[in-house]
Amino acid sequence: MTTLRYDDPDWCEREYNPRVTIPDLAAVFGRWVETAAATRARQPHQSGLAYGDDPREVLDIFRADRPRGTVVFIHGGYWRASSKDEVSWAAAALVPAGFTVVVLNYPLCPQTTIAGITESCRRAIAFAWTELLDEAERRTVIVGGHSAGGYLTAAMLATDWAARGLPAAPFAGGVSISGIFDLRPLLRTSMNELIRLTPDQATAWSLHEVPEPTLGAPLELLVGGAEPSEFHRQSALMEAAWPRLARTPITVPGRHHFDVVEEIGRHGTSVFDAVLRLARS
Repeated sequence: MTTLRYDDPDWCEREYNPRVTIPDLAAVFGRWVETAAATRARQPHQSGLAYGDDPREVLDIFRADRPRGTVVFIHGGYWRASSKDEVSWAAAALVPAGFTVVVLNYPLCPQTTIAGITESCRRAIAFAWTELLDEAERRTVIVGGHSAGGYLTAAMLATDWAARGLPAAPFAGGVSISGIFDLRPLLRTSMNELIRLTPDQATAWSLHEVPEPTLGAPLELLVGGAEPSEFHRQSALMEAAWPRLARTPITVPGRHHFDVVEEIGRHGTSVFDAVLRLARS
């Protein structure tokens, strides 16, 4: 682990901005768009279903023929970029394996805040549960996400769902891929130009400070082996903060911040296997 240097903007940027250290990002993002479009062309789905008033409060649903459950997938982008349309490939292997897949969009910073995005995701899940999913699809619901979506995944596990008309424990678990939970280092990064976190918000919204949820849903934590050490520390922090729920972080060898998440779209990978473990638990 690195020595924490929150007061050093250069250190924070190197540790937290993957675009600084990954040279082939254009090829990666091009692959995402191409593979996502191919998945949508191949898999029957409903697109752009509104769960709120904001134009970005929409979701896509890819239904399994004989569903064993549902995976809700939340994209990354540091809460200020990306969309559901770049990550449709999350459904590519999950649907044939029997999971209905719901892929969320949400409003972005600086139009809203991290707290506002968290609330949008809660609305999306409540909408999907009550309006879209049938009994078989609700039997085993797993929420997962990448980077900012990894944070949002943990935030969904920490939500009081009974207050929103859902079962108190609606999830079988969560899969957080390269999640960021301690928000304080982001204050000195270029990403914060759009996230616009204040020091008070960074402390209040950091999930390792949130009491461990009581719903009992395990949290799988995965990090690419080639990611900066701070991403590994972030997942280790959650393991320590939520010792009953958070499982020991899994390092995915040879994967960086942007190709590790692609493994949810392929059978036999560490990320795909994490979903299967939660479905069996």
